Amino acid sequence: MAVKQWIIAAFVMFVWVASASAELIHKDDPRELLKAVAEKTFDRIASERNKIDDDPNYLKEIVKDEMMPYVDNMYASKKVLGRYLRDTTKEQRERFYRVFYDYLVATYARAFTQYDEDIHTVSFEPSGELSDDARSAVVRTRVKEQGRPEIRMDFRIRYDSDEELWKAYDLVVEGISLLNSKQSEISSVIRANGIDKTIDLIEKKAAEPIKSDEEVKNPAEEI
Repeated sequence: MAVKQWIIAAFVMFVWVASASAELIHKDDPRELLKAVAEKTFDRIASERNKIDDDPNYLKEIVKDEMMPYVDNMYASKKVLGRYLRDTTKEQRERFYRVFYDYLVATYARAFTQYDEDIHTVSFEPSGELSDDARSAVVRTRVKEQGRPEIRMDFRIRYDSDEELWKAYDLVVEGISLLNSKQSEISSVIRANGIDKTIDLIEKKAAEPIKSDEEVKNPAEEI
């Protein structure tokens, strides 16, 4: 998949989540939730464009405020660790969860440097009704950019019973899972360097400042 498509995919994956400082949006229909919070986030991006242009690092704050409450970071972290989860100590796991959270924030903040609200649009496909006891779902969307073919995306989301909230944990772009790609990448780093050095590397990457003119890499090749 072209790097440009991964950039837009990274953006869309987290553009639809609601503000942590406001009342969380609860809806039984994941598709309707997706639409509601997407509109909320788009409005903030547009209204604060001047501030973003002046300080691209401010994108990290937007990601934390607007997105992370609706991202199942813990579930995604465990999936990324995969078989290495059982080989880590409690302290290592807790540190990995914290660092991976910051890493997600930085990764998608960088993706936002490539986003232009004037040319990118998102549409939502009709979805079937969910059963009352459904705990997972797929929301299908299409991303359009002027002069480019549309990109097919399937959001994988799961219901958090504790918070009574739908949360995203993966995005499949044209048949390719971002979560699986990240799991493969981080697993190879752990094999080569061990868990502690891998955590240090992720932490260092997450702390790097955001630059408006930086070249954004394929998210599967960042570390």
